[in-house]
Amino acid sequence: MRAVWRGVLVFGVVAFPVRLVPVVREPGVRFRLVHRGDSGRIRHRRVCEVCGEEVGVSEVVRAVEVGDGRVVVVEDAELAGVPVPPQRVIEVVQVARAEEVDPVVLGRAFHVEPEVAAVGSFVLLRDALARAGRVGVARVVFRRRERVVVVRPRGAGLVVQSVVWFDQVREPDLGFLAGAATASASAERMASALVESMTAPWDLSVFEDRFAAAVRGAVEAKFSPFE
Repeated sequence: MRAVWRGVLVFGVVAFPVRLVPVVREPGVRFRLVHRGDSGRIRHRRVCEVCGEEVGVSEVVRAVEVGDGRVVVVEDAELAGVPVPPQRVIEVVQVARAEEVDPVVLGRAFHVEPEVAAVGSFVLLRDALARAGRVGVARVVFRRRERVVVVRPRGAGLVVQSVVWFDQVREPDLGFLAGAATASASAERMASALVESMTAPWDLSVFEDRFAAAVRGAVEAKFSPFE
């Protein structure tokens, strides 16, 4: 698969060139919106809800809603002074214990592929993190925005995985659980036995995307390339 990012991974005094390749493939089934009558592609247009006019890309600007329905336009020049690290560098700024990383904050993942000349440094970093049970916490710029990512060993390679900012994580309102009745010992034993009976090795290959399979079946029933 084609690399989506190329740059340098910096870990202390070690720095080596890498490229990032998405871990997850695009969905097997992708819909298009078409006109039922003639199968013409439906295009989405930028239309202003105030004047009803179609707006060109050059006329579209960013804005922030301030709470009372009003919006404040933010010009690119006003963001020019925001400090942004070098755009082709994954800079590891600290190391954390792998078990301390809450999976809920992790997002899109990318395989880290070293350039041929950097294999030694790549293996050195991978093995050091794996032996210690640690992950690197790094800064990187994607699409002109600074992101936080974790760099973690996975099998023979390294994976970079995006992390959401701390203020983006919602905590549930579960105060009502404080007064919940305690389960009986027999109920706890039954629940534990059920968990044990359903336990199996982690293997996603036993699952199938049934929606995608149904779509493919519907398409194949209507279309044959040999007709």
